[in-house]
Amino acid sequence: MLSDLPPGTVLSDPVGPLLDLVVHLGIWAALVLTLVWLRFVWWRERMIRKLAKEYPESADQLRRSARSVSVLGRGRAVIPPDAYAQTHRVVVAPLGDGRPGESFWGPGLNVATGDLGPDGSRQDVRVVLAERTNMLVVCLGRVGQRTGDFELRPAAERPQVARDLYVAPQAAIGPVDRVDSALGVGWRTTCTFGSAATLTDTHVDHDGWAFVIGVLSYSWHARAVEALDEILATWQWIEADQPVA
Repeated sequence: MLSDLPPGTVLSDPVGPLLDLVVHLGIWAALVLTLVWLRFVWWRERMIRKLAKEYPESADQLRRSARSVSVLGRGRAVIPPDAYAQTHRVVVAPLGDGRPGESFWGPGLNVATGDLGPDGSRQDVRVVLAERTNMLVVCLGRVGQRTGDFELRPAAERPQVARDLYVAPQAAIGPVDRVDSALGVGWRTTCTFGSAATLTDTHVDHDGWAFVIGVLSYSWHARAVEALDEILATWQWIEADQPVA
């Protein structure tokens, strides 16, 4: 019988030991979350350095875009129930410096900040397609512009320029492919960051401006590319002097 036990034992007075257990579990959980957070930040900064090396003309924009995403998941964009749905019209107006804008139909809102980098690059679009799957549109600047020793090459050359700068664990997958769509003639390259993520970039030029449309995913990448191609089929350029409807 518990009533026969001397007072102060674990069985007769379990509240204290249970509280100690809860406190210790909380401490261990906090340590695990901290390690996960540090690992993610380390991986993110490593990828930022790699991408900045590949695209020095857009380095500032890439850093701001990557760091604008909350590490802890606060303020995350709504994840659409169907990555193939075309329920939202995304419109990016011409900036006023000669670069065109664009519009297309996708499964969610554009959550990009649209900040202009000092090098003239701008992330026009970030649309969440699915869990940890994003479509990105970046205007790199004018074709032929120079940033230090780097010249922004035409779309047909940019994928190979990027591949030549890959450093392990980043590696190319498959060949560079020509992709024709409503946005024009594009040149597509895919790479993997070890086992962490896969990125497919489609490079295209329009009216002398360089664009890259990417899809970044952590699983089922083939389906992410299919969803991207469905979106590109609805693409429309908005010329610099064209009013936005």
